[in-house]
Amino acid sequence: MGFNPPVPQQDGNWEIRVAVLLSLLLQVLLIFVAPTRKRCRSGQFPRSVVWPCYLLADWVADLALGLLLCSMGSVGTNNNGGSGSPGIFAFWTPFLLLHLGGPDTITAYSVEDNELWFRHLIGLLFELFSAAMVIFNSLQDNPLISATMLMLVAGVIKYGERTYSLYSSSAGSLRDSMLGVPDPGPDYTKPMEEANDNSNSTSSAHKDAEEQQAEMSIESRAFHFFLSFQRLFVDPGHLSAQQRRPAFTFFVQREDIRPAELIEVVELELNFVYDMMLTKLPVALTRAGWAIRSVCSVCLVSALIIFILLDKSLHQIMPVDVGITYALLLGGLALDVAALPVLFLSDRGTVLLEESQRFRCLQRLGQALRQWWRPPRWSQSTEKLNLITHCMGLGKMERKSSSRAWPRLIMVADKLGIDLEFMWAFRRVTLSNRLLDFIVQSLKDDAAGLTWLEGKENIMDVCSRRGKGVVNRLERQIKENGGGKSSSFDLILDSVVKADYEESLLLWHVATDLCRLKGEHSKAAETDKEARLRSVSETLSEYMLYLVIMRPQLLSATGIALIRYRDTFMEARRFFGYMGAWIDDREDACKTLLRVNTSQKPSRVKGDRSKLVLFDAVVLAKALRELNNDELMWEVVTGVWMEMLTYAARKCPGSTHARNLNRGGELLTLIWLLLEHMGLGQDQEGPSSSTTSVFED
Repeated sequence: MGFNPPVPQQDGNWEIRVAVLLSLLLQVLLIFVAPTRKRCRSGQFPRSVVWPCYLLADWVADLALGLLLCSMGSVGTNNNGGSGSPGIFAFWTPFLLLHLGGPDTITAYSVEDNELWFRHLIGLLFELFSAAMVIFNSLQDNPLISATMLMLVAGVIKYGERTYSLYSSSAGSLRDSMLGVPDPGPDYTKPMEEANDNSNSTSSAHKDAEEQQAEMSIESRAFHFFLSFQRLFVDPGHLSAQQRRPAFTFFVQREDIRPAELIEVVELELNFVYDMMLTKLPVALTRAGWAIRSVCSVCLVSALIIFILLDKSLHQIMPVDVGITYALLLGGLALDVAALPVLFLSDRGTVLLEESQRFRCLQRLGQALRQWWRPPRWSQSTEKLNLITHCMGLGKMERKSSSRAWPRLIMVADKLGIDLEFMWAFRRVTLSNRLLDFIVQSLKDDAAGLTWLEGKENIMDVCSRRGKGVVNRLERQIKENGGGKSSSFDLILDSVVKADYEESLLLWHVATDLCRLKGEHSKAAETDKEARLRSVSETLSEYMLYLVIMRPQLLSATGIALIRYRDTFMEARRFFGYMGAWIDDREDACKTLLRVNTSQKPSRVKGDRSKLVLFDAVVLAKALRELNNDELMWEVVTGVWMEMLTYAARKCPGSTHARNLNRGGELLTLIWLLLEHMGLGQDQEGPSSSTTSVFED
């Protein structure tokens, strides 16, 4: 007794029809939804659509091709029985290759997918062999063979284009393409007079290049910088002073450039990196790309015309198959047409049109359309995590939940690998222009200060301070203004010098939260400067804690950071549980912590084995509040967080930053690229690259 399938054998061809239409639908979804992932953070709806569509698109096309190959064993056509024509099925086969080529807006979901280009190449050969078998079995009495061959050419080109895009975006290929032509330097054997003439011509060439850049659009200027700095996302190679000079001039030395313009340039560069690694745009926006796109479009149009002319004579084909065929043909043409505005309105397409003399009208049309509709280039938001609010929030949830339901919910979530504590703890906020302007101006001041250091400090010292720079500077200012030495500054300095980086982050996070309470000496209203500094400190503090917990690879953090956070979190929950009768909200919790007697160091009471920092943070917060000047206190806190942020951004390699571009981007990546443009890059460390070689002619 054999196996009887649940679906009758004669109805098996409906699986083919459903799979082919589903493959087309997934392509339509991908071409429009895929670009949203670069401006949507994890967990948002568009990203939740892109991921399954990307996985299903290849799987459904492979499944449909397999079903078509199996259907070649069926004999005859029977309109009533549901069996389709081998000729029409063979005509559908190249469309699946076309779909496997994917849209221009996505070739890889993540950077790691580019390394699988060889697997896609093997897949191309296998799918081509399968399609050839289907077409070969339908050669006899097939009036659509000419249209099928045209579509086969288009399908192979599209699938090959995707495979080549993956190959060109792989780390090895990008590294080889960025090496450039070997440069042996000037010929030392030539007379010195010629060398002087060459140096003069080089300096004049630099001036001409700077004048030319002043007339560039912001997209072209960003693309010019991208060509120089793109290698940092693949290989942390050295950038010469000649390559860095234009960026340093624009980002640091020009006083007429607003911080918002610098932010936009960096956003554009990150968008170019995203296109380079995760889309077909670098391949499509070339002469070869336009040529193969034209060939594919001509093949589609020709196949459509042939099918229209033969439609009435194809009596053996079921009406539903005719409708599906028209859907595939018109859908393929619609996807080609929809790809054109995507290409022209992209930032890379804008640069291409600006450089071209033939398409000035398209450039003006694109500028008008971008003024009317300009989507953000990244999420422009971030997640925040506050330890005390996290503790208070979970406590309220537990009190509101029944004694039986809450533990069961936690148990089920743990079995599924879901951490409910973290899910309810994070808050997503939009980054304000005020915050971004403050960050850019602070980094710009640090970079500009290097011109007068005259070798007293190198770039590595400036970017590795982790807070000691601002503490020492403000302490010197107080002394110069007639103030005495404060023991508070010694304790504050120890918190950033003697503690390791992960401990210092958590320590300052809790201390920043405690400093938000107005002290007894703060009877005056909050000034605008104080409010701005407090807001910046709170955002950076909660953002950095989010990175420690959810993006430790960006901070190069070790596992001890998460252990320290969990231990401190449980200690805080235990403490707030003891004081539950006197604590109603976060402010009461902070006041209760500040009332704790901290005359003895927590390490003496708990021992050196303890990884907790809760009451060490209370000691630090009291030292900050003892400065008796809220504006000074927030200058210290904000300065420490800025130096910690600079230190973290600089520690993370560019390849790790590139992996987060498809997740909506990170503020830390933006800051890292700003540092590189301002001459504070990772490859500037060491005695071989002094400040004079970078910033002086």
